[in-house]
Amino acid sequence: MRLRLAPIIGMLAVVAVVVLLIYAIYAAAQTLPSLQALVRDAPWLLAHLVHIPQFAVPFCLICWITRGRVGEYGLNLGRQAPPQFGHARMLALGLVFGLVMSLRYVPALLGGMPVDIPRPVNLGSIAGNMTFQWLVVGLSEETMFRGLIQTHLMKTLDGRVQMLGHELHIGTVIAAIIWGLFHLINVLIMPLGSALFTVALTTVAGLLMGYAYQRTRSLLTTIIVHNTIFGLPLTIGYLLYWLR
Repeated sequence: MRLRLAPIIGMLAVVAVVVLLIYAIYAAAQTLPSLQALVRDAPWLLAHLVHIPQFAVPFCLICWITRGRVGEYGLNLGRQAPPQFGHARMLALGLVFGLVMSLRYVPALLGGMPVDIPRPVNLGSIAGNMTFQWLVVGLSEETMFRGLIQTHLMKTLDGRVQMLGHELHIGTVIAAIIWGLFHLINVLIMPLGSALFTVALTTVAGLLMGYAYQRTRSLLTTIIVHNTIFGLPLTIGYLLYWLR
């Protein structure tokens, strides 16, 4: 195993820049009257805004590093993907995990309580939240953490780690840890305990999705899983809201 600190520190610096930009957007949303009004009337808007730097910064760096050959960093259709990681199977996997996450609605249904979905429930809110979960979140986070960070670390570090009979590149493992720690930023919107749980959950998910990307070298694979895991529960939540 050959570890070099420079590439890791470089990727951590990218994360730090993105975190500062996200914090600046969040702070502006709390202090600027005009932006406060927008976020109050359309709460989903803030989620879109804070994900802009998560896509723009890594995408620009990928373009610069590859001199425009962005397919080298996962921005391709993955036509050569191994069969076990085909897009149809990844979609099915995302649907399974999405259904599992949708079980959170069961207590409310059994107890006759309102379903926990984003409010207000109107056409603009539904369109904004659905667009975010089915398109934005996967594209932005996968471009940054699998596309830029994992690819760069896989290209600059050597070494493999055995996990449950599978060989994970050390770059895959480090990228998953960085992705998990990145979610500490959720302390801005949730209690510390919930944020720490999210860190642990996303680190494990990062290892699974990172391995899939390691095998396919296509972000489309992980974007499909990422968006489906979060998009399906939201869709089911809206359906349950309208059916009750």
